Amino acid sequence: MKEDKKIFTSIVRIKGSKFPVVSVKSSHPIDKSLLIECSKVLSRIHVGAPIKCGDIICRNILNTRVDIISTKTIEADNL
Repeated sequence: MKEDKKIFTSIVRIKGSKFPVVSVKSSHPIDKSLLIECSKVLSRIHVGAPIKCGDIICRNILNTRVDIISTKTIEADNL
């Protein structure tokens, strides 16, 4: 029986930008049974601005050999 997989999408909090979060996705499909655990891991992450589209936010999440990457470019605040 083939296990169901899908591209994981979520958000990660940002420090140093006018935007509070950046959207992210998995670089490859992840088993559906791991989606909740992936969300828990990402809820503990804060990334610093600037962020470019395609930047790796989390490498090898849950030892799946799948990276979590940014889907947007976010500039840093110039205070």
